Amino acid sequence: MGTDSTGEFAEWDEERYSTNIERFDEQHKRLFGLLNDLHTAMNEGHSEEEVGDILRELEHYTEYHFGDEEEFMQNCGYAMDCSDCFYNHREMHEEFAGKVRELREKHENGEYVTMEVLTVARDWLDAHIAAGDEDQNYADYFQTEVSDDYEYEPGQLYQDRTASEDPVPVDRRSEDDSVRLDSDVYDGGSLAVPEGSVAAWFDDIVSEHGERTAALVRDDGEFVERSFEELAERAKAVAGGLLSTELRPGDRLAIRAQSRYKWSVLDLACHFAGLVPVALYPSASDDRAAEVIERTGATGLVAAGDVAEDLAMAVGTVLDFEDLPTEEARVLPGLQTDGDDVATVAFDVAAPAEQAGCALTHRNLLAAAASLREELPTGPGATGTCSLPLAHIYQRVSTYYLWAAGSAVAYLGAEEFVDQLAAVEPDVLVGVPKMYQQLYGTIQDRLGDMGWMKRKVGGRVASYGQGIVEGRGTPLKYRAAKRLVYKPLRQETGLSNLTYALSGTGQLDDHLLYFFRGLGVPICELYGSVGTAGVGALNPADSFVEGTIGDPMAGVELAVSENREILVRGPTVLGGFLDDSRTGAQTLQDDWYHTGETGEAGPDGKLSLVE
Repeated sequence: MGTDSTGEFAEWDEERYSTNIERFDEQHKRLFGLLNDLHTAMNEGHSEEEVGDILRELEHYTEYHFGDEEEFMQNCGYAMDCSDCFYNHREMHEEFAGKVRELREKHENGEYVTMEVLTVARDWLDAHIAAGDEDQNYADYFQTEVSDDYEYEPGQLYQDRTASEDPVPVDRRSEDDSVRLDSDVYDGGSLAVPEGSVAAWFDDIVSEHGERTAALVRDDGEFVERSFEELAERAKAVAGGLLSTELRPGDRLAIRAQSRYKWSVLDLACHFAGLVPVALYPSASDDRAAEVIERTGATGLVAAGDVAEDLAMAVGTVLDFEDLPTEEARVLPGLQTDGDDVATVAFDVAAPAEQAGCALTHRNLLAAAASLREELPTGPGATGTCSLPLAHIYQRVSTYYLWAAGSAVAYLGAEEFVDQLAAVEPDVLVGVPKMYQQLYGTIQDRLGDMGWMKRKVGGRVASYGQGIVEGRGTPLKYRAAKRLVYKPLRQETGLSNLTYALSGTGQLDDHLLYFFRGLGVPICELYGSVGTAGVGALNPADSFVEGTIGDPMAGVELAVSENREILVRGPTVLGGFLDDSRTGAQTLQDDWYHTGETGEAGPDGKLSLVE
């Protein structure tokens, strides 16, 4: 690019710059014209007002052409269909927009704008739209790959071109290279898994339990009830709102917010809209969140509070968690989604940032909920808890499990859950070791406020619990301790109605296990990972075997490989990985999921983890 014989600063060359798409060329020629106008105004000493007008128009152009791709693409006639090209060279766009902004700000501040900066902008333009750039590639694609009878449908070409990027089941090894086992295969028995999508499954639940309570939601210090019908109505309205944006079925939508009733509404709305939720841990750094968004290809972000500029720039659509859009949905694509399609992309909060995301199918999620329901039966009228991040697949699947039984989910604040337990008196406590540690501290404080005799009795609770866990039983005075001390403590802390107290994501410290069993809290340890939709084995309170992971849950098979790795097989095992075929090949072999954890089978057939 250079100055032509007419003295133009930026010369348009048809052969070099044309994309053969008229609207593209018109837009690029306009940019050339603005640069030439600016060069002339600066070179010939035009008024500062005229230079400022051109600079502002040039900045407006960059905002229009680079910042709001939907408007530009619609004017091009290919709305949203080349947004992936836009993202492929986003950094180049940002660089140029930054230089234009720099020029405008300097001028408004009374600083001298040098020709050198303008030359840099011209050189960038030459590198950006010359033959071989993404705009040229898109033009070639449109002319060679799109049929002549193609009728515009928002996002369709984008989905067609990016279909290969979707998570798919990784190839299993051949029978000749099968996994070698060092144990029997332990089978948890058959499991009936609902067909179809999460959206269709939840619609069936609403038909069965419509007026029953689906959620207990904190409002002005009190818990209020939300029925299944109310939850479904709200989720479908939000689904319509999501589809009224640039989001299209099949897109991935990142969610970054604390666990609340509204989070579950949004989760269900994604399923009804045919979107794939990508749950971000609210505690994750902006860098980690940006990396997850990039790795998953999320095109939208729903976030609570301010969104860092880098995160906002990484997606095409940013929505406020506190003000979700709503609109009556003409259709709900998620109701027709296949059960083997990807339902969500989940990450392990403890895993390295570079680890591939797990693509869990609708069948995976529904199988996990069904397995929990089979092992921990409950029914309408019961209440379970949600205080863990719903980004954690264990909490999300536990929520589905409760709904499947027609039970309610009480949404407790992460920091206030101990104080709020008494208000809801749950039947099912969904927890992790850290939560039980917090609950232990609160109970110990309350023990400390009792008289010396009750404090003395309370001090024996762990030893009583150890006798229960180890099968030695308890002395006669334990009955009096339960009546005088332990039962009142359970009532005071909201634990008196518990049928199940689940602990997942890791084994409880022995002292905590003994303490709560002595207190009368029916601790069950759940073994599972993100790759198995949060479930795998269960060590239930009524048949607890210390030091083991328990028995395989319904629908699940467990085994130990020849290199002592615990393997899991069944309908809960993930559909595939996002983008790491190497990890996938190592982790999924002959339908066995390799957990990466070392284990062994004891003489009684119980599996245990080995440090």
